[in-house]
Amino acid sequence: MENKNSTLLKSTMTSGAILGVALVIYAIILYMLNLSFNKVLGYGNYLILIGGVFFGIKVFRDQVQKGEITFGQALGVGVLTVVFASVIVAFFTYIQLTFIDSGILAKGMEIAKNQMIDKGLNDEQIEKAMSITQKFMTPLITSIFLIFVYAFWGTIFSLIAAAFMKKEPSINPEQ
Repeated sequence: MENKNSTLLKSTMTSGAILGVALVIYAIILYMLNLSFNKVLGYGNYLILIGGVFFGIKVFRDQVQKGEITFGQALGVGVLTVVFASVIVAFFTYIQLTFIDSGILAKGMEIAKNQMIDKGLNDEQIEKAMSITQKFMTPLITSIFLIFVYAFWGTIFSLIAAAFMKKEPSINPEQ
């Protein structure tokens, strides 16, 4: 069992590293093009995440499990893949917010404030919301929060992917 667990971890770490690097590269491209706050392009993260989940499950199923994987195994592989990827993304985000461009958080706060103004909130409501948000908008908290957000979406996408990718082991008495 220990060998299967180490193989599972190795496979999901590798797939997670590939997914994490892909997400970081996408974030860097958006940042360099000054499109980090573009909502439509932000959905690209989800597409990359979905692709990474399917990739991680497929690699584990085909290379480790010899083409067979249960729903539960596929779900676990998908979630672990995303958790490993999210740690890479969180680390990059922390570096970016702390050393590369500490002004990103302030820009994000300004965008949030403008959205509240557009929704018709009064000055008191806006100030209250901004003061609460400001307390949580630090590089460390933002990075940790990202891990949980990616884990949540990774679980949702893994449930869907597991339903499509499962290949139950055949019951063959000759084996």
